[in-house]
Amino acid sequence: MMTKKWIALLAALTLLLGLACAGAEGSGGSLLDFFGSKETEAPAETEAAEQASPAAPRWPEGFSYDFSDRAYLLPINAESGVKASASGYTSATHYKDSTIEVTITTGSKYSCEYWVADITVQDPSQLRTMAAGAARNFAYNSEEDALSLAKKSNGIVAINGDFHTDNSRGGLGFVIRQGTLYLNNLDTPGRWNSRMADVLLIDEDGDFHVLHQPGSNEVPQLIGGKRILNAFTFGPILVENGELVRNYDGSESWMDMAEGILRQRICICQAGPLHYKVICCSGPSYGQPGMTLRDFAKVAAGENVQIAYNLDGGDSTMLYFHGDKINGNTGRNTLRKLHDIIYFASAEGKK
Repeated sequence: MMTKKWIALLAALTLLLGLACAGAEGSGGSLLDFFGSKETEAPAETEAAEQASPAAPRWPEGFSYDFSDRAYLLPINAESGVKASASGYTSATHYKDSTIEVTITTGSKYSCEYWVADITVQDPSQLRTMAAGAARNFAYNSEEDALSLAKKSNGIVAINGDFHTDNSRGGLGFVIRQGTLYLNNLDTPGRWNSRMADVLLIDEDGDFHVLHQPGSNEVPQLIGGKRILNAFTFGPILVENGELVRNYDGSESWMDMAEGILRQRICICQAGPLHYKVICCSGPSYGQPGMTLRDFAKVAAGENVQIAYNLDGGDSTMLYFHGDKINGNTGRNTLRKLHDIIYFASAEGKK
């Protein structure tokens, strides 16, 4: 039999419960909300996804820039560059004409050989890209012999690109080539399994800009007020503002960057206005140890560049000059077929 004391306590609890329910209903919540249950909190990844996804996309499908107001020396399309002049090759390591100069140097660090192509061009249009396949269309998943592709481009220097069609990424990436948007599908940040990558943007003046792991709809149509000629999704960024980047957190979740493993590697760099460098090192395929990502970044930083951006390495690594692959070219060619290349072309006679 309940005492008066217990009856009074039960009545007080009932009244308190009633007030709590009324308060929760009045605020549009539930009783659990009123008492602060953690189960009603939105997961952090959901909140981040909502914040990172604007109501409307910034990029219309099939977007392409209009550069008709720019008097570029070479057309901003899939055409190849001007064929090099034979007289421009003053030595096995040097080319020069009125629109482009290239000097090749070699060195050795960390017991591994490396090459540097120092490139100066007259016009932003001379830094170009080309897709494999007869259509030269980056929307296709074509492959082509790397040396054949380089020769067809008429590039003085040609290198492998960012493996833009790699299916292991699940169709993720941001790809602009020669002013046309082909892929705008970066991941949503904040999820536990987000696959984020650094993005390199090359603007209409040929200047490099880097974005650290941008998420979905986080790449602007203008960068520093300028239109974008080319955009690459790979990385990581090795040098930024002339300083060595030391933190590569998250890069392993995008691609196998093999940060601490000795590998053949390549990066593209900007040293100044219309002044670029390509740096690559040898690797196990050619009897060399290769470099870790951090050691390779140190080599790039030592070349006095403002930005260095890592590209697809391993057996995709190609530095083409004077009609042939010059990195690790010891009679054993393990070079894979490529989906795309970046190249620097002459514009001699186009002034």
